[in-house]
Amino acid sequence: CWPFNGSYNQALFCVFDGHGAKGERASEFCMTTIPELLEAESQQLKADPPAALSKAVIQCDQMLLSAPELGRLAMTCGTASTVMYFHGSDCFTACSGDSRAVKGIRRSGMILAEDLSMDHKPDLPEERARIVANGGTVSDGAAGRPARVWAHGRIGLAMSRSLGDGECKHVGVIPDPEVRKTTITPADKSGGDGDLFIIVASDGVWEFIPSDE
Repeated sequence: CWPFNGSYNQALFCVFDGHGAKGERASEFCMTTIPELLEAESQQLKADPPAALSKAVIQCDQMLLSAPELGRLAMTCGTASTVMYFHGSDCFTACSGDSRAVKGIRRSGMILAEDLSMDHKPDLPEERARIVANGGTVSDGAAGRPARVWAHGRIGLAMSRSLGDGECKHVGVIPDPEVRKTTITPADKSGGDGDLFIIVASDGVWEFIPSDE
């Protein structure tokens, strides 16, 4: 979305990666709803981006699960959510799930990667602890298979945070995004050091290609 929030100096870049039967319905709902929620809180978004981003993502999850028909479907499907808000040179990344944002930087002639978000995998210590405390089970990843959260022994979710996935919300899966801030510093001359680009992509990329590559 650009221009965004009534300004050419603001922009929103998002990836919503649906999963489960009808997961594309969940991702499409979030794709249209989250920008609307953020623009409805225009002043808060500019004054306190982390709070506004967290509020919008959590509210979207509640709206998704309470929608008449879609709410029933969203009990067993959902979407990862990565929302990037740019205001001038400030960039805020709000991640729930495993769609990753990566910044490409040129430093001393080399192109380096800086992760702007963390993949919320169930076997991360802090994520596992929350899930286990809520009665969920986490299976470790092995042989190319990801770690999963198991709800009622039958729903295996390969992330510990998401929107939708109502059944898994009972066992510690949460929509709350982790918000990180970075400052964009473009190179001041052709071939000089500085930030070059940002990639926001789903785990369909990052399961096979490391950030540096």
